[in-house]
Amino acid sequence: MCTNSALVMLCFNKNSFGVSLVCLSSQNSLFKTKNRTQGFTLIELSVVMVIICILAIGVVQMYSNPTARVKGVMFNVLADLNLARSESVNRNRDVLVDFTLGDKDGYQICLDTDSDRDCDDESSKNVIKEVLFRDEVQFYDCTSAPPYPAFGPTKTPSGTELAGKNGLIFGGPDYIKWQPDGTSGDNGSIILYHPASGDPQQVKGDPYAAVISSAATGRIRLMRWRRGNGWSRK
Repeated sequence: MCTNSALVMLCFNKNSFGVSLVCLSSQNSLFKTKNRTQGFTLIELSVVMVIICILAIGVVQMYSNPTARVKGVMFNVLADLNLARSESVNRNRDVLVDFTLGDKDGYQICLDTDSDRDCDDESSKNVIKEVLFRDEVQFYDCTSAPPYPAFGPTKTPSGTELAGKNGLIFGGPDYIKWQPDGTSGDNGSIILYHPASGDPQQVKGDPYAAVISSAATGRIRLMRWRRGNGWSRK
């Protein structure tokens, strides 16, 4: 209190009353600034809560939407196919993506050191990655077709019949081999979908396909099956 009073008196003695008012005004502004840093206003808190609610609703809808689940898994497949191609180039070795995991749907990425075109007997140091799909997402299995799953595709994006196929339609038949130059001779399609619970003949989530369209370049594109419209870009 003494310091503040002395400051005010100094203003009175040295200058006019108008200047002393500036001193007091400056001190009040400092006090107000200190008070504002002590917390958020009600409006600021309300805005933050609204943003959090919007984000939460979006996340819930994404994970409760069957098609969104298939899309999410297929994006991971796409990323891992590119990972396998990169590893093949970086290591200057053939890298295999093996889709045979027993009764589970998924795949392994490995170095095929014994050239037997599978990852089953490779040591752990040669296995780059192993992925198991979520229980509700699986390969679009048409091994017993027809009939085909209701409202699902009967052909791949390139027009190959799916009858007798297990959702893996390329030269493998159940693997993709990437070569050190970044290409693959196993061009074709990988198709995933979300069947209804306990009934694989009912399509609950739209199928997605990862298509290796060129053996020369190893280019991969993503396609989506839309009821009534057929295959289209994602």
